[in-house]
Amino acid sequence: MGYSDYGRLLETYVKDSGVDYEGWFENKADLEALDGVVDAMAAVDVDELSDAENKAFYINLYNAAMLQVVFDNYPVKSVTEIGANAFDVFKDKFIQQGDRLLSLDDVEKGILLVDHFDARIHFALNCASESCPPLRAEPFAAERLEQQLEEQTRLFAESDRAARVSDRSKKTVYSELFNWYDKDFEGDNPAEYLNRYRNSPLPLDYDTDWIKYDWALNISN
Repeated sequence: MGYSDYGRLLETYVKDSGVDYEGWFENKADLEALDGVVDAMAAVDVDELSDAENKAFYINLYNAAMLQVVFDNYPVKSVTEIGANAFDVFKDKFIQQGDRLLSLDDVEKGILLVDHFDARIHFALNCASESCPPLRAEPFAAERLEQQLEEQTRLFAESDRAARVSDRSKKTVYSELFNWYDKDFEGDNPAEYLNRYRNSPLPLDYDTDWIKYDWALNISN
């Protein structure tokens, strides 16, 4: 499928610091345009897509559906406020795709990380929260997917969302992504994976701890 409308929306509202949810919400035409993007994704015959097209499609579906559910409940301070219980937003089946009704967890853990496993997917998906890897300001595309995934991973790896080093205490604290999905990343220490994508390597012999995940909505400054 073409992603021209989705690309325009991302380019307009996604900033380096987050998403301009307020500006997007106030533009009713662009809210309807996002609904149109998600509706078009629902009608895609995924069996007709190549492997790379499928992979890009489901990453885009996850990110677009996450944006849509935020706007369906806007204003919210956190995605944990969406649904009857915290984190129901990831478990509730609200995404139509063909004849299936999927949850965000279905898309991520049941499709992408099973049928298209690639640890870099963790840095392409955005959970609309401050501690998440940033939302890319363009759709993922099959012909550029390798480059895009590399860029997303390097961007996250170099940021203090991924790792923060204290030489004084000889400790590195890492994103909880590396704790929750530790089996997806090679090595016994997150630094072993991250150093492949960093200009300045993280120490391998420091103590390890986790950065408390910030679930506040990733609002642009």
